[in-house]
Amino acid sequence: MSIQFPMLMNGVAVALALCLATARIATAGDDGCDHCGCASACHRICRLVAQDRKITTTCWGYSSEEFCDPGPSTRGCEHCETVCDECHAPKAPFVLPKRLVWTDWCAGGTNGSYTKKKLMKKTVTKTVPGYKWVVEDLCPTCEEACQNAAVAPGAQVPPAPVIADVKVISDKASGGTAARK
Repeated sequence: MSIQFPMLMNGVAVALALCLATARIATAGDDGCDHCGCASACHRICRLVAQDRKITTTCWGYSSEEFCDPGPSTRGCEHCETVCDECHAPKAPFVLPKRLVWTDWCAGGTNGSYTKKKLMKKTVTKTVPGYKWVVEDLCPTCEEACQNAAVAPGAQVPPAPVIADVKVISDKASGGTAARK
């Protein structure tokens, strides 16, 4: 058992060394520009983009339905009929005839009309403008062409994140200035 433990520890050490050797820290420009794909000197850029979001709410209400109260009904004629006396078809089960009895009921006079309220549910979904900051690897050409999303007057914009080695693109739309961190 004491021989197996050092071998196990050596295996764990080798696996850890392989993980550390293959792990790499992502830097700007490793895979090229996110927009055009060129492999020139890319910079990490943080810019504001518009992202619509859906908001759902539930409204409750009622609808009115009128009905008449018919009042007490009265008993009418009684009827009787024999059923299942003609069920002698081939492959049909054998059954005995049976009496079916029912009574007619006559509706009485009306006691008036009433209104009942029925609960109703309505779900409303609305798309509203929203904004978020995204980090992209951009070449100098795409960086110049890239701008923040247009912000409507009075809209609330999230503050720009503070990330090391990331240039925040700001303009009049987002109310700030470009700064290299």
